[in-house]
Amino acid sequence: MPVRPHRLFPVRSFWFGLWLYDPYWSAPGIPDQASFAAAAPPSSDPRPTGGLQLDVEPRRAQVYVDGWFVGLVDEFSGYYHHLDLPAGPHRIDLVASDHDPLSIDVVVSPGRTVTYRGFLNRY
Repeated sequence: MPVRPHRLFPVRSFWFGLWLYDPYWSAPGIPDQASFAAAAPPSSDPRPTGGLQLDVEPRRAQVYVDGWFVGLVDEFSGYYHHLDLPAGPHRIDLVASDHDPLSIDVVVSPGRTVTYRGFLNRY
């Protein structure tokens, strides 16, 4: 999973001089690599593929396809970003902290991209 770059900004300290501070280092709610489930194994499925585009809020929600973690919603939203899946039925689970999980069943058609629009309810 690619890590999004963020900028460190300089902070001047009386005792230690100039040093760089990372504001995301201790931020709550940002998942680390250890909290992710195992990624889906590479597919050797000979079936033709289609696409799934997600337009879901919040964009930081984790996406699971048939029980396998595949990434965050933000990676599969937008005109040129979609999730390639083998044609056929799939179960998509969307999970985010402070939100109710959402499970959807989609049927992916070969050579076509399906778009799902929705949101996760905050509890």
